[in-house]
Amino acid sequence: MKLRTILTAAALSVGLALSAGAASAHGKGMMTMPSNGQTIGANTKVIHLMFKDPMQITTVTMKAPDGKTYKINGPAANESVKTWEGKLPKLAPGNYKVDWRGMSPDGHPMNGSFAFKVAN
Repeated sequence: MKLRTILTAAALSVGLALSAGAASAHGKGMMTMPSNGQTIGANTKVIHLMFKDPMQITTVTMKAPDGKTYKINGPAANESVKTWEGKLPKLAPGNYKVDWRGMSPDGHPMNGSFAFKVAN
């Protein structure tokens, strides 16, 4: 019985380690424009999410300095793309935060966020 407990614990540990590695692998190879922390001009019209492998982006929202949240429109959620381009509303000076959600090629839900600043 004790051997079974040890083997079960070992199997769980290996499973958790493999899961953590798979989750980390999904996060590699992703870039944004603007990049996280970048200062941009108020005339910027689009944002880009760029992935190593095609991704189905389901939602992208942006929180503006006045607290308002905007839904950013881009390619349809049923399309897998390596570069997702979303049209921005008119930007006022201040700090913005973008949150995105999607589905990886192997069916795992993915999400992330980044922030940028619009210059005065």
